[in-house]
Amino acid sequence: MRVSAAFFVAAQAQDLFLAAPEAIPMTLDRTTDEMVGATGKAVNLTLLDSSTGAACLDGSQYGFYFVKSTTGSKKWTISIQGGGWCYDEEDCLGRASTRLGSSKFWVDKPSTCGCMNTVDDGLDADCNCIFMPYGDGASFSGYREDPWPVPGKPGSVLHFRGIRNLDATLQFAKANLGLADATEMVVTGSSAGGLSTFLHADRVADFMGEKVRTTAAPVVGFFLDHDDYSHDNNTYTDEMAYVYKMQNLTVGALKQECLDTFGDKPHYCFMSPHMQQFVKVPYFMFNSKYDAWQMNNILRAPCYASNKHPCSKEEQNAVLQYGKDFLAQFAPVQKESQNGAMITSCICHGCQWAETSLENRTSYQHYAAWHAGNDTGAAAIHIDTRGPNGDGALDKGYGCMPFP
Repeated sequence: MRVSAAFFVAAQAQDLFLAAPEAIPMTLDRTTDEMVGATGKAVNLTLLDSSTGAACLDGSQYGFYFVKSTTGSKKWTISIQGGGWCYDEEDCLGRASTRLGSSKFWVDKPSTCGCMNTVDDGLDADCNCIFMPYGDGASFSGYREDPWPVPGKPGSVLHFRGIRNLDATLQFAKANLGLADATEMVVTGSSAGGLSTFLHADRVADFMGEKVRTTAAPVVGFFLDHDDYSHDNNTYTDEMAYVYKMQNLTVGALKQECLDTFGDKPHYCFMSPHMQQFVKVPYFMFNSKYDAWQMNNILRAPCYASNKHPCSKEEQNAVLQYGKDFLAQFAPVQKESQNGAMITSCICHGCQWAETSLENRTSYQHYAAWHAGNDTGAAAIHIDTRGPNGDGALDKGYGCMPFP
């Protein structure tokens, strides 16, 4: 069993009808408490009533943190926390006794929430910002009405309510926090929250309505469908297939067009490289083509999985090939003129986006130019074509892991 909660440190079904939410975001980068964005405003925890159907893995109430604009802004950011996935029932049971699976460990004291709305050539310092803690282990995508038993653990059950956590938060914000008056929404999230962003940006946009401009900014959420270094039969893709089945992801959360397309491989609709083609909301993605978490958990190169450097020649070649494979799976993103991207060569997962630059502009300056409509099409796609860590030009000051 792989303990997915450690992922945070790496930087870290019933056919019950679920209507599309009537919506929200914010973004997590290096640790459980460091969010991407311009500001770090204090926010407090709001727990949702259990009658909403929202719940964490252990059955505790789901909740969120909210920062209200200080200037009366109608701009909103919804930031979705990351933290890996739980790949089987035993893994989920372990997670249920941590802050990644229970609100009992969430504190009613200030957290942070950063806007991903933009102004001029950078991030806006003020917006209405909702930070959604991660409590379900499946990127806010699962739903089972009844508690799910844990095999071999009599009396132990799990609650798979990820999509209800999203919907109930949006509904509460619309009814109580002024979301109904929004003019702009940015959906964002990092890592597993980045996958959530790909998966649910359209759902949020539908909730917000056509009069609200909704865009998305997935951060390190582009996880490849890729073989591992050992070429065994327990790949990351296999693990995601089990999550799909265990948490009953077909109910409301995944795109029907995608499910129809992939037929006997419906779990592909839970993987960003496969499902992104069905995302209608314009998005700007931040990612490394040599993502550090993927080096450890998808490629599983021994020098990264065991943190034993330098990498052997064979391991180096595998890393280099992974970068090429990343760009191959990323290529369809470039074909959609509405999209933008910042792709670094730094081996990072909690990447230092504010300091990372290409073409004489920082990541957020590129993002702001795309968000404002100044850069479109090929001009909005920024790829560091160098090898790992900029062929050695990017040191640890950028948060890069060593190579070779």
